[in-house]
Amino acid sequence: MGAIFILNGLLIYIYAFDHNPPHIHVIKGGDEFSITLNDRIVEGRARSKDIKLINEFIDNHYDEIMILWDKAQRGETIEKIKY
Repeated sequence: MGAIFILNGLLIYIYAFDHNPPHIHVIKGGDEFSITLNDRIVEGRARSKDIKLINEFIDNHYDEIMILWDKAQRGETIEKIKY
């Protein structure tokens, strides 16, 4: 599955049939982390500037991300977020 969005070298993913709570996965170089969409809990390695960018991305695209999350949990095809 490809990234749903690329932001300053941060590859953002949503995986099909992933566990709750709703979250996204982010990969940049050797760092990989996930962040929950509602509580913004971060798990994994991340730089603070990358977390800030991802939080802004979630703020700006929350509704779109949630639609993609729901589709992915049903095993439906998801599209990239258009910027």
